[in-house]
Amino acid sequence: MTPLGRAWQRFWFEPESAINLAAARVVFSIHALWILLSRDLAGLAALPGPFWSDLAAGTRWRYLLFPGHPAIETGLQWVAAAALVSAALGVLPRSSCLISGLLLYHLAPLETAFWTPAPFERGLTISVLALVGLACSRCGDALSFRGGAARPSSWEYTWPLRLVQLFVCQIYLGAGVAKLMRAGLEWASAENLRGWLLVFNQQDQIAVFTTLGRWIADRPVLCALVAVGALGLNLVFPLALFSRRARPWLVAAAVAFHTGVLFAMNIAFLNLPQLLIFADWSALGRRLSWERGPSAAPPSAP
Repeated sequence: MTPLGRAWQRFWFEPESAINLAAARVVFSIHALWILLSRDLAGLAALPGPFWSDLAAGTRWRYLLFPGHPAIETGLQWVAAAALVSAALGVLPRSSCLISGLLLYHLAPLETAFWTPAPFERGLTISVLALVGLACSRCGDALSFRGGAARPSSWEYTWPLRLVQLFVCQIYLGAGVAKLMRAGLEWASAENLRGWLLVFNQQDQIAVFTTLGRWIADRPVLCALVAVGALGLNLVFPLALFSRRARPWLVAAAVAFHTGVLFAMNIAFLNLPQLLIFADWSALGRRLSWERGPSAAPPSAP
């Protein structure tokens, strides 16, 4: 096998813990449930016809959007919520992931399709992809009501976990590529970032935090550093897929970045909890079991 083939094999099929895959199922299910229950998506179906006048017929058929039937949409929303609860608890996890993913594919555009041509970017896009992908995997072998003996690490837990991690990484890489395509390297200039800071801090409808953003905008050197750091994080975050050592640092940098964006620009990144899928929950569980056991030290290597 060629070096490239071995790297491909390692990336997708290196043995992984069943707990880490199951944790990804729990994270995506709870996150999607939070988004779903915080919105009245079914109520949007009751909006008058003029709200939907610019929605193309192709988009309606693509997502089966037929406004004027809020009762049906309410029923579908509660079925999706029940499926997400079932998936999070590990009750028929694969079927629950599939049902909730398919229903969210239909429900999610209700939040956006009547005011933007893109039925995504509102918190459920990655969830739809991840839940359908998890439904095709053995995501219920751990953290489920089925229980049973502890499962040994296997390649069958690796490829689905890498797949959903790839979905999350694409958010960052896509944002970085879009910046370069639309504005080039000038996006990372102090002047550009200062302009965005002032725009988002002067909009009364969204400006909740204004102190930090204006403080940064008054300091050109800091603006330049933040802009370069933001673009750099977008482009290098996919390294979390390949490097176990870099993974916790990249995730911590992303959390700090989104926290800063929230307080400086009033932009909340709804997918932030999904970064938990990069944690090694199996190793954390072993460490806690060692600390609680009779001996604080882990078993010695053979």
